[in-house]
Amino acid sequence: MTILIRCAFSGEHFHGTQKQPDRRTVQGEFEKVLSMIHDQRIKTVISSRLDSQVNALDFALSYSVENVPFSMNHLHYYLRRVLPKDIVIHLVESVEDSFSARFSCLGKTYLYQIQNGTRHNPLLNTFTYSPIVPLDENALEEAGRLFVGRHDFRPFATPEKKDENTILTIDAFDMEKVDDILQIRFHGKSFLRYQVRFLVGSMIQHAKGILALDEIKRLLGGESFRFRKLKAEPQGLTLERLFYERDEQSTSTPLSEREKAI
Repeated sequence: MTILIRCAFSGEHFHGTQKQPDRRTVQGEFEKVLSMIHDQRIKTVISSRLDSQVNALDFALSYSVENVPFSMNHLHYYLRRVLPKDIVIHLVESVEDSFSARFSCLGKTYLYQIQNGTRHNPLLNTFTYSPIVPLDENALEEAGRLFVGRHDFRPFATPEKKDENTILTIDAFDMEKVDDILQIRFHGKSFLRYQVRFLVGSMIQHAKGILALDEIKRLLGGESFRFRKLKAEPQGLTLERLFYERDEQSTSTPLSEREKAI
């Protein structure tokens, strides 16, 4: 049997999502708890490898196990009881054996939030970036729109392998302001390591007059020249939404309804 878990978490006290020795990670917390519940070693597949302090409103793990002597409702209840308070379970269900939290994902939406007012709320610091001086919002948006489409994003990421495919597509970019918080969203099928943080960093550099639009276009066009990459602060980034084919077929609570409960 293959089981899918959808959850949200605050990344403040996690060293990312992927399991690491002697480090507190989301995958590590789940595997420890699931191994105890199933009384056997459980290895999970995670939907995304997120950095330290990055948050998630929609994160997925899948794993396979032979015998499950309890219902999915009971498993959901057990997980809620024993997982730490900075992880919230949205959904637990059995899925087809071919399902993978990573490889079955059709797309992702990343949200980056910036407190762009003159007075910052310290209670929001765990999920926003607060610049010392408010950023030019028009400049942020005009830079962000350049990234939509199919490009070689190597200059705006840290590829993990020399031969890794860095030509990817960003399907949509959106920016809106809610009170004094800028909400920047990128949607695409997949993203490279640190890609969203470097994209937002480039937008910030353009808003500060450090990186010109023409330079961003040249980098996206494959031209190579030296420039100082800026990786936006991690806590401002949230994995907001995952998309799976089964979402439209599931009889479980729709994600939009689950998001309202967060």
